[in-house]
Amino acid sequence: MKNLVLVGCLILLVSCSKTSETKDTPTTQTENPGSTTDTVPEEPEGEPVTEEETVAEEPISFENFEAQITSFMETYQVPGLQVAITKDEQLVYAQSFGFSDVENQIPVADNSLFRIASISKPITFISMLKLSEDGQVSLGGKVFGESGILGTEYGALPYSPGVLDISVNDLIEHRSGWTNDPYDIMFDDPSLSYQELFSEMIDNRRIDETPTYYYLNFGYAVLGRVVEKVSNVSYEAYVQENVLAPMGITEMKIGGNTLDERLENEVVYYPSTEGAFSPYDMNVTRMDAHGGWIASATDLARFIVHIDRRPNVQDILPTNRLNRPYFNFFNWVHTGSLPGTSSIMSRHNDTFNYTVLMNKRSTNYEAILNAVQSVINNEIDTRTKWPNVDLFEEE
Repeated sequence: MKNLVLVGCLILLVSCSKTSETKDTPTTQTENPGSTTDTVPEEPEGEPVTEEETVAEEPISFENFEAQITSFMETYQVPGLQVAITKDEQLVYAQSFGFSDVENQIPVADNSLFRIASISKPITFISMLKLSEDGQVSLGGKVFGESGILGTEYGALPYSPGVLDISVNDLIEHRSGWTNDPYDIMFDDPSLSYQELFSEMIDNRRIDETPTYYYLNFGYAVLGRVVEKVSNVSYEAYVQENVLAPMGITEMKIGGNTLDERLENEVVYYPSTEGAFSPYDMNVTRMDAHGGWIASATDLARFIVHIDRRPNVQDILPTNRLNRPYFNFFNWVHTGSLPGTSSIMSRHNDTFNYTVLMNKRSTNYEAILNAVQSVINNEIDTRTKWPNVDLFEEE
């Protein structure tokens, strides 16, 4: 639950790492003039002919806000960006900036898909809560061992007491006892399988038998395998069918690893600096449950209005299920960061949410996330007039 910013309550910044360079972290006027024909039609009694003129309200301008976004992009050399803002769970602003493919000068479109990095974790968390709500898994259930959900298929026996004691809830809350010492294993050799990664963690990594909070990508990779075990379908298929589809989201997918594996409408990702760690040297597909999803800012906005505990859009789960550390605060922010990716999903307050996606991150990944949040937070907090529209309904 790192990377969860709860304004005035809790601030956690999400990132994933093997090294610092690999952190995951629209005026119209209408007139109805009188008849100009020679024959004047008989007027209905009591309804005198009048000339009506209706003038629409002036359009609401976002020119200054968009200039600030453009300035931010220039400062941090961000090629492409999407932002979506909801007010009272209606999509009131969605805009794309810059290029999805700089070399071919292809602009970012509203349906462009970006890696969302660690914002994948709330998606996995909601999936676990859905499985629990449906009676398919107990959040207190043990994960490993003869009576555990994943049994003994990973690693060598006997398991240590610390491994045997890990519950689903421990993984959700980053309290498994494992750490990233000596490095984040999810950024290990891209060719390694889950079997090999899990065996390394179980057999060779130290585990604290009295665990405290430690942000761990690997823990959410394990949760992905729990989803598969109890649902009997792939993690991606379960989430798409049982979480995203009921929200009206159809285009979110698990991304590929290389430029050649780029999916339809997916942007190109760019390293922070020349010679820096390549966005295409990671196994993003293997990161599925902790960092593998691709999405548009609008679809992420659609996701958040279904989990934000507000009354206008029915949430996917009962409120008591959503009163968990990720979501039960007045406002919170979850960010994501990978080489070539910066992402934000924010429940700004009881009225506004917003999402931001970029196809680059800065060497100082916290700076780029903080800077764009400052621009959007200020716009939301100071603007007095918003469009009376719901762009969700126009899609």
